[in-house]
Amino acid sequence: MPGFPPLSAQLSGAAADSVRAAESLQRGGEPEHAAVMLEEALAASLAITPVIPGWLCGRLAALYRALGRLDDEVLLLEQYRDSQPDDDARTRYDARLSKARSLAERRRRTESGAVISVRNSLQTPRSRPAIHAALPPVEVPAASLAPLVDLLHQRSDAEFTALVDAGVTAFLHDLRARDVPLHQIVDSLRRAARGAAAGSPAEAQALQRYRIALVRLLTLHFSEERR
Repeated sequence: MPGFPPLSAQLSGAAADSVRAAESLQRGGEPEHAAVMLEEALAASLAITPVIPGWLCGRLAALYRALGRLDDEVLLLEQYRDSQPDDDARTRYDARLSKARSLAERRRRTESGAVISVRNSLQTPRSRPAIHAALPPVEVPAASLAPLVDLLHQRSDAEFTALVDAGVTAFLHDLRARDVPLHQIVDSLRRAARGAAAGSPAEAQALQRYRIALVRLLTLHFSEERR
């Protein structure tokens, strides 16, 4: 993430796995999807403890700033400060919070000025730039998802461990051959993991397997991209 080394291997759990996935997405040039993964990491962390870890807050705040989501950065840093049990932790990001508030306020003033400028220029016709439609998503066939659904939901733990690398590799290569972008491949993997009853042991198992498969998929994707 911006300004941060890779997450320490000593950190484990759902939040840490999501952060590592976000780091891979960021390196691959997909900061918006990296932010989604970090927000998932934050949700996973808050499900365990109300104290927001600094290693997670700093990464997500930096990414919000890079994406221009200044109000989100302010809110996150304020939530981090309020969640901390001691003064040293509470003041860790005070300088960054002050800067974020200043940038957000400056943007609000600029946008307010822009509104006035637009109102004053309504009488002056101007040509408008063409708006390019976003590319439609690539359809992922059910046949491509079926082996992954079987792996995540139907296999025993021993079978999953033995087959996950081959299954993820086949899934990634199949969707790459169809020119499916990485963020949609990740979305498809997430979709394949859904379906178990909410709160059931099957849902918990599928979620854990999804996280393992996600890390394997991103590791494989970016290791092959660097070749």
